[in-house]
Amino acid sequence: MAKFSELGVESDVVVGKGIDIEDIFGIRILIEKTIIQPTKFPGKNQSGLRMQMQVVLATFLENGEFVKRADGTPDGERRSCFTGSDILIGAIQRAETNIPEINQQRKEKGLETLQLYPMDTTIVKVGKCFQFT
Repeated sequence: MAKFSELGVESDVVVGKGIDIEDIFGIRILIEKTIIQPTKFPGKNQSGLRMQMQVVLATFLENGEFVKRADGTPDGERRSCFTGSDILIGAIQRAETNIPEINQQRKEKGLETLQLYPMDTTIVKVGKCFQFT
């Protein structure tokens, strides 16, 4: 008998209590998952898209690594936030597009390949624009 966890099916939901994106500006976070969909509020941005992010308010060690649970996933509070920032949405879309080429180059150099998630980042506000650092 198969266990559901062995079937390789991932739910397409973001978990965690909602948090305003402004509340995580300047804080080092992990992004575990993003979902990009058409916005429910047309006219708010040029792309007509919105992004929901599952973020982890993780604890980071002095060596830069994050504290992990027994199963290897990041330890910390999971929160969910939405953004219509075309800059952040575009950055995630470019990262998703670029990761196969980056990993091919890393593989050719004998380096370990990268997983897009969890992504270690800080979101900052520069003027009216939001950016990943």
